[in-house]
Amino acid sequence: MPHKVATRVYTVNPNGIVVVVIFIIGLCIFLFHLLSMSNLRAGIEGCILLAIYLYVRNTDNPKWRMRIWDERRLIFSGDGISFGEDHYPVSEMEAAAIFLDSFDGFEFRGLKTPGVADGGRLAVDRKTDGDNNKISFRHNGEVEDFTFYLANYAQFMMFQSVINDWSAAGVNVVVKQTYDDDFILAEMIHYNTPQGEPG
Repeated sequence: MPHKVATRVYTVNPNGIVVVVIFIIGLCIFLFHLLSMSNLRAGIEGCILLAIYLYVRNTDNPKWRMRIWDERRLIFSGDGISFGEDHYPVSEMEAAAIFLDSFDGFEFRGLKTPGVADGGRLAVDRKTDGDNNKISFRHNGEVEDFTFYLANYAQFMMFQSVINDWSAAGVNVVVKQTYDDDFILAEMIHYNTPQGEPG
């Protein structure tokens, strides 16, 4: 059975861009009139601009977020890479550089350096979103880059199997992992993290 994993990538949201353009115009107008405004008016308009910025930056509403999921799937397999209508056969891949960060829901104990008064280092719980994995690959002299999402540990491991298939097919693959496999397994046992489906 060939190794295969379907992932997702972000794309820019046109609605988010419109809001950012409106915000920049409003900010320019605000700064231009700042010296002639009363303190109350400057405070109110400044708060409105800050609220717009924070909403667009932190919202979960897909209508206004800057980044939304692309409808096209990024599919990695032992045969190559597909993204929507674009196909990159492994036979045409010359090299691939991969930054393998994590998968969604990976919990681990990290270290936090506290303030001088606290002294020492503190262990804190951390959790990843799985959307900071990156690949840059060269095919027929051209380079393609993607930042992609891995939903769970099963997809994470399936992607590693795909990478091994590419290496076996003669592709020069370089992989850098944020967390090594032994650390991931130990933290998954500690937090009882589900493995999920390969997908």
